[in-house]
Order: sequence, then C-alpha cells, then structure tokens
Amino acid sequence: MKTDNMISPVQMAVLLLVYMTGSTILFVPSTLLAQSGNAFWLSMLVSGLFGCLPLGCMLYLNRRFPGETLIEGGIRTIGYPVTLILMVPYIVFMILLQAYIYFSIGAFFTTTMMRDTPVFIFNGLMAMISALTVRAGALVMARMFMLLSFLLVGVIVLVLVFNVESYHLNYLLPVLPMGIKPVFHSAYLTSGFIYGDFLVFAFVFAYLRPKEGKTATKPIFLGYLINWLLVSFTSLCCIMALGPLTNEYQYPLFNISRLISIQEIIERLESIIGMSMMAGSYMKATITLFALNTAITRLLKQKDDGQLVYPLALLGLVLSLIVVRNEADFGDVLLTWPMLTFTVSLTLYVFTFVALISKRHAKTNLSDQHKKGSSPSP
Repeated sequence: MKTDNMISPVQMAVLLLVYMTGSTILFVPSTLLAQSGNAFWLSMLVSGLFGCLPLGCMLYLNRRFPGETLIEGGIRTIGYPVTLILMVPYIVFMILLQAYIYFSIGAFFTTTMMRDTPVFIFNGLMAMISALTVRAGALVMARMFMLLSFLLVGVIVLVLVFNVESYHLNYLLPVLPMGIKPVFHSAYLTSGFIYGDFLVFAFVFAYLRPKEGKTATKPIFLGYLINWLLVSFTSLCCIMALGPLTNEYQYPLFNISRLISIQEIIERLESIIGMSMMAGSYMKATITLFALNTAITRLLKQKDDGQLVYPLALLGLVLSLIVVRNEADFGDVLLTWPMLTFTVSLTLYVFTFVALISKRHAKTNLSDQHKKGSSPSP
C-alpha cells in the first residue's frame, strides 16, 4: 500500500459519515416509518447497537492486517481458492449497490424537480463523475469529501431548524401504536439498509493511516454515532412535521423543506436540499465504486488500480437502467435488501473468526517455542 495515498482517521470518519448518510437519509423515513410508525427511534436504537458488530469486525481485521483488505488477509490465512469463493457474493453485493445508488438519485430528480429529463442523464452523470474521482485516488477523494460533508450535514440541519414552527409534539404519540413486534421488524430493515451498506468499508479501511503504530478507532466510532443521531433526529422531525402523512411521501425530508416560510424571505428550500442530496449520493456512489474497484483489483492481482474503474462504472450505469424499472420496484428492493446484506456480512464474520483463530494459534506456537528454548539441555 502506498503511504502517500493513506487517509487519516478523521478523514476516514468523515467518509463513513457521508457514506452512511448519503442517499440513505432520503429513503429511511418513508420506508421504515411505515413499518414501525412513531416507534422508529426505538428501532434506530436497536439497529445502531447491532451495526457496531460489523464495524468492530472490520476495524479488528484492519488492525490485524494493517494496510490490507479482506482479500490479502484471507489469502494469507485460508488460501486463494477459498477467499475467491467467499468474495463472490461480496462483489455481487457491491455491484448491485452501486447500480441502486445511481438509480436512486435519478429517480429522486425525475419525480420531484426535473420530471421531463430522462433518468439516464442523472445516472450517467453520476457514474462519470464518480469514476473520475476514484481515478484521482483515495487521498484526493477524502480531502474533497471533507468539504462536501459540511454541505450535506449543514443543509440537513438547516432544514430541520427552520421547520421548528411546523413541529407538533403530539404527533409523536402513541409511541407503540402497533406493539413491539414492528419495532424489531423495522430494526431488522434498518440494520440491513443503513448498517449493511457500509460493509464496503472492509476494502476502504485498508487505506487508513495508523496513528503511532495503532489504528485510531475513536474518530470512526464518533462518525458512526453522528450518523445515528442525524438519521434518528431527522426521522423524529419528519414525524412531528408531517404526522400521519409521513408514510405517504416518498421523500419526507424533501417535503418538509417545502414547508419553510420565514417572514416571506426564506421559503421553499427544496432546491438546496436537492443539491445536498445529490452531493450525498455522489459521495456514496464514489466510495462504493472505489471499494468495488479495490476488491476486484486485489482479487485479480492487478498492479494498476485504475485499469478497471471505467468498466465498473459503466456496468453500474447499465444495471441501474435494467435491474430496476420504476420506483415501485425500488421500494421492493429496499424491503428485501437487508437479507442480502446479512448474507454478505457472514463473509466478514468468517474472516474475523479465522483471523482470531490464526492469531491464537500463532501465540500458542510462539509460547511452545519459548518453552522449548528455555528448557535445559540434557
């Protein structure tokens, strides 16, 4: 791994924050509030705790094999053939995820702001810009996204604050209108949707620069916590602003931006929230393409990291126009996507388990050698 292309822990935390927020904040409220209603914040608490498991596994593997991805660590412990088999579902997952991100941003603009524009215009533009960014390298991407993160988070906070007059606390009651079962169902969906997509960071953490010989995990977990608070607070604000109609809108955050009216000076900020959502989707698509390119390059043992970027971006663009035809199909994908992410996460858990066993086995062999070396000769 080239040392001049490494990312600091703070930059990596920002990448994690913008990735988990990205296009996710567009769909989370409407899709998941329909499953749990006013108890969505309880679902976020459960799923947030569950998301710490894959994040901890990825950080452990990064500390166990610094500067290496799952593939290099897997080849070292279980061999290339087994690693190749385990990586197939992981790569398929990232290819589909990339296509769905392209489709989501195209569907958002063609149904809200630019209805006469063909969807492939947005998908193609997103694929081209994300590919160019990946070609620039990890460090350039991290520095650029540090600036764009202020736009993404700042606009969301601005919209939520300006809507204070539209909030009604009584819309939050009752907390459990349908019992406790929908809470766990929504937690399952949230765990697979928000905290399943970031499995791609198993290939991004390889670019994390160690701090004093160790991986600094505090900034990364802080970024994880900020995302959890931001999504939870956004969902609560959508409920307080729209009430029972929250489930009727495909993009609640976009719709509450239309409610803003301050002294007839600041009104209807949907164009600003649209730019923010485009920036978030762009960053998420770029990181996904970066992880996918890294995985395939390492798996095929290619020396040139940028050789496959454009073909992979084109593949994602084509799939975004073929796999999903309309928003109804995409809604079905959001409900079935968690099962795929949980299946793919098994690969991560297998690698973590093997790394733990191999480390203990190495310690046992080392202690045995010390005992043999310290024993007196006859």
